[in-house]
Amino acid sequence: MARKLAFDKTLFGVGIGLTLFGLVMIYSASAVIALERFGNAHLFLVKQAIAAALGIGGMIVAMHVDYRRLLKRPVVYFGILASTVLLIVALASDRAHQVHRWIVLGPVQIQPSEIGKLALILFLAYLMARKEARVNDVVGTIIPCAVVVGQLALLVYLQPDLGTAAIYVLLAIVLLFLAGLRWRYLVFSGGACALAIGLLILQAPYRVRRILSFMNPDDDPLGAGFQVRQSILAVASGGLHGQGVGESRQKLFFLPEPHTDFVFSVISEELGLIGAAAVIVAFGVLFWRGVVAAAGAPDRGGYYLGMGITIWLVVQAMLNMAVTLGLMPTKGIPLPFLSYGGSSLVVSLCALGVLLNISQHSS
Repeated sequence: MARKLAFDKTLFGVGIGLTLFGLVMIYSASAVIALERFGNAHLFLVKQAIAAALGIGGMIVAMHVDYRRLLKRPVVYFGILASTVLLIVALASDRAHQVHRWIVLGPVQIQPSEIGKLALILFLAYLMARKEARVNDVVGTIIPCAVVVGQLALLVYLQPDLGTAAIYVLLAIVLLFLAGLRWRYLVFSGGACALAIGLLILQAPYRVRRILSFMNPDDDPLGAGFQVRQSILAVASGGLHGQGVGESRQKLFFLPEPHTDFVFSVISEELGLIGAAAVIVAFGVLFWRGVVAAAGAPDRGGYYLGMGITIWLVVQAMLNMAVTLGLMPTKGIPLPFLSYGGSSLVVSLCALGVLLNISQHSS
């Protein structure tokens, strides 16, 4: 009988714990809004609970699928192709709030950019594992990587979603760095991306307003600076112990969309510094165990795949929390496992399942 491999129980516990905690905080943050908009205080909770069930199911399946199967060329290329097609379909769909980020299938909304994150990491891990010795080969490695990353990032940017597009590029640069890309290429790539992002910000007036409001929120307290000011107020009013679960005042139509990108603000207000610190520690543990799993992988593909997933989840969490604390301009980046959003939760849990499978094979 084949020996059953043990998975990282700490990593598993952190993922499940964050997901269950997220359900509690989403209900607390969304009940009033859901009742006002839809006449059902439980609406967002029920939808997120369904996504959690699907995601946990996907995580369990991923735990039992050898990650090396996911790094086969047909699987990797299919993931990129499917993500590209889904992003194009989303662009061709009807607009919601002047964006093309979702594919609507009856009551179900699919956000292809979330699927694209995992597909991109699979591609990068596949490429880095096979081209590690030639990572500085411009024609054989850098250009193919730039083409795939640029293709997906461009489609996401056109939705428009500059924040997620930037995450795509950041993941590629970090994994190339881990693979040993020369500093001159890293500096050139980073500089070119920074210049491109700056130009894209300048050509969109609403992005310029966000930057200006970030620099001085009080210049437009009821406009561009409103969201970040309300978020900071929520965090500050939480104090050490918080107002108590369900007792947030800012979620009462002061803080826009408190159950999505600004759920960390509600956590800070209701559970205080202690609750906010607990969330930060949880992501710190996820980073620690993820790096341990990746470093112990028996092959380079497992290493790059594990590091890619870990860096994605933790860096995205850091960016989200930085926005809620007023340390970065506002951008629609969800907090993994905690923000409302079915696609984000399902894909994050499936990615965690892949990481858990890598941990089973780690030395």
